[in-house]
Amino acid sequence: MSRKRPAAEMGGVSSLPVGFVGLGSMGYHMAGHMAKAHSRCTVWNRTQMKAAQHSKEFGSVHAEKLEELKSSQVLVFCLPTSEEDEAIVEQLAPHLPRGACVVSCTSGVPTVTKRLANSLHERFGLHFLDCPVSGGPLGAAAGSLTCMLGSDSPEAAEKALPVLQTFAQKVVRCGPSGAGHAVKAVNNALNVTHLMLGAEGLLALQQLGVDPSVALEAINGSSGRSLQTEQRLPQEVLTRRFGYGFKLPLMAKDCRIAAEVLETLPSSQLLSRSTQMVQEFAKEHGADADYTCVVKSIEKFAKTELRPGRSNL
Repeated sequence: MSRKRPAAEMGGVSSLPVGFVGLGSMGYHMAGHMAKAHSRCTVWNRTQMKAAQHSKEFGSVHAEKLEELKSSQVLVFCLPTSEEDEAIVEQLAPHLPRGACVVSCTSGVPTVTKRLANSLHERFGLHFLDCPVSGGPLGAAAGSLTCMLGSDSPEAAEKALPVLQTFAQKVVRCGPSGAGHAVKAVNNALNVTHLMLGAEGLLALQQLGVDPSVALEAINGSSGRSLQTEQRLPQEVLTRRFGYGFKLPLMAKDCRIAAEVLETLPSSQLLSRSTQMVQEFAKEHGADADYTCVVKSIEKFAKTELRPGRSNL
């Protein structure tokens, strides 16, 4: 079941105490939307300067110590991996009020999520929800993200929903704990697979003398189109910018998670192979490489680059 509600239509300011951990390229804007909608929004980041900057820009409360988030009824994490989720929630859990919701917008590991949800509820009476997001930095800034929500408690999901809707255009309830993280992993695997397939197709057409920008014009008016052919390939690859804003190592991590999900389906071949390829390609590029750089690895095999106006005839 999905719930849509434009962030711009949210009215008034809530006094519910909320918190946010992780002010990266996505989290900074997500927490900004929360602070605009909540008079008591506390933010924490490993780099204190970033949290102080956020407080100045959005009116949030800058927490110097994690314990300062202890009054949060809904606490949102936007961290790189499940390891960070677990390390920080274990520090905070003893200080949070019973019934509080900790929401992981991290692209996490479903099995870890399930374990944390059970453990935190048994020991502290907390709800741990998985709610990874899609839409990139631009979507985070616009408050138009899609959330993939997993929760064992319908009541906890309802409590967290108004907070999520401050930065999300759409919230899809995917199922029990871990379901959101599983959907996100497969979504990202499909994302990068579409990108690689599109690049391979364009390289083949370029070899036949078709300008890749012309090929995209035709494909994007036809049934072969996707977000990757409509946006990533023309905006990031053909321009040689490779700077969408999502790191390749993080995409490789998501592909590892997707591979674990796909293990439940022994017949999986296409998507399983593509997730392996992304992990292999990530080793060829630096830690700061954008995920669209997987196309460079495909070009390496083809011994040519995708560029508008170029053909190989």
